[in-house]
Amino acid sequence: MPKLNEILSVEGDLRSQAESCRTDLKNTFEKKGHHFTKKLVTFKSSTENTPDKVESQLNLQSTIHKELEWIGEKIGKALDAGHQIDAANTLAKADVVLDSGSTLLSGVPSTSLLRLEHRIVEVRDLIHAIPTLDPAKGFEPDADEGAGVYKAREVQKTRTNKIQEHVVVVQPTKEHPAQVALVSKDVPVGQVHEQEWSSLITVAAKGDMLDRVEELIRAIKKARSRANDLDVDVKQNKIGHAVLNYVFHGK
Repeated sequence: MPKLNEILSVEGDLRSQAESCRTDLKNTFEKKGHHFTKKLVTFKSSTENTPDKVESQLNLQSTIHKELEWIGEKIGKALDAGHQIDAANTLAKADVVLDSGSTLLSGVPSTSLLRLEHRIVEVRDLIHAIPTLDPAKGFEPDADEGAGVYKAREVQKTRTNKIQEHVVVVQPTKEHPAQVALVSKDVPVGQVHEQEWSSLITVAAKGDMLDRVEELIRAIKKARSRANDLDVDVKQNKIGHAVLNYVFHGK
């Protein structure tokens, strides 16, 4: 018996091939009806000395029944493969087992595992976008602000005011007076205490979260592989012939 993963690997090709053949045959039915027609035009003389003559002849290229039998095989194989996958998926299940050996989820159907994998990949992308605390600011948990809030190291800055004063730049002499310039000077007037709080998460916490989501994705992929390693009874799971035999022949 083939495995479910083997049928999964070819079902798409069978479906694409059947669709391509169906499209081509539909085009033949719509635009090339003469393929299914035989026509003979003969001239029969009414005089004794003139022989009969075939003026035109169109031969049958195929029959509708032959074409339906041909396309029926293509569509039937695709229907069978799809049905076999769906039937097997009702039985294909596996546990999601973490790297530690502990089972996170039990008996998850393979279709659910596939959907779960897509969703968890989306969660991983979301985690990548989470902003983190700046380690240089020395953030520490602040219980007074509640869970998940961090307090940065206090920053002190000196505040200054600019003042202007006259400064002698050239001393006076007997011949010349002193040269004085007006200059600006920063004079400390106090201290500014800057305190910052943040509800971002630490780089380490984000890293741990990413490690766990990557571990979960690996576990789901392994579970899906085990679930699809299932023997499929293809002889008992064929529907294509019955369906198309009824449609095309009413049997």
